[in-house]
Amino acid sequence: MPYVKSFDGTKIFYEIKGEGTPLVLLPSCGVTLDYWKFQSPLALKYKIVLIDVAGVGKSERTRKEYTYPSLAEDVKAVIEKEQLENIVILGLGMGGTIALEAAVLLKDKMLGIISVDSLLPGTVYYGKKATEEEIAEVMNLYKGDYQEYYDNLLRNMFDDRVSTDLKEWFVAIAGYEINNPDILREMVRIMLPHDYHEIMPQVTCPIMYLLQGLYRTAESVLKEQKNAKFLDNVGHASNIENPETFNQIVDELMQELIENK
Repeated sequence: MPYVKSFDGTKIFYEIKGEGTPLVLLPSCGVTLDYWKFQSPLALKYKIVLIDVAGVGKSERTRKEYTYPSLAEDVKAVIEKEQLENIVILGLGMGGTIALEAAVLLKDKMLGIISVDSLLPGTVYYGKKATEEEIAEVMNLYKGDYQEYYDNLLRNMFDDRVSTDLKEWFVAIAGYEINNPDILREMVRIMLPHDYHEIMPQVTCPIMYLLQGLYRTAESVLKEQKNAKFLDNVGHASNIENPETFNQIVDELMQELIENK
């Protein structure tokens, strides 16, 4: 199994499938690389790079402090070990902000970013610095033994749009049992005081956007994410709920980035 040491010696697990332009897939908070199993068809056209950042999945959990820049260093370590160029990083949720930080580190190695339901202005998770009161309110939800709360939070992301079996598979790759509770809490916490607008000016590659349909009328989002593509009748995990259309749109965005490089 391929591992690479990150900047602090933490061993990072990753997988590579396919050939072609490298497409790095980064899921959201605490989610392992198994999350992308429905994106396997993309490996017929692109070199798919899947990464468990520090503290997640098969990567080591020895890091002393989890931050967006440190998680971006994990991505950089994989890219440099594999000597990849012309990279596209697709980040969903928290993965979108990690993609921004990684783009700053990787500079001219970047071809572009695909942000999926991420970089959402005004939200305490992505687009503004949460107040101390907001941080306390969110973190109070993760006190003590919060397995039932967190796992049900994951299940409720889907409502009735997917089968019970698919919900339980998602909980198995992203939920309490597979995560260290202290690290998972820390992953949540680092999102709250962060505002991606502070690093956005340092990102020189194009950023493409894919949003679930509910954002079609969100003026604050559309103001920043001009020309976003939309996927209707899905929630935050659009790659699971409608993988065929998700993969088609990602392919279209990849081709646009490749043609315009």
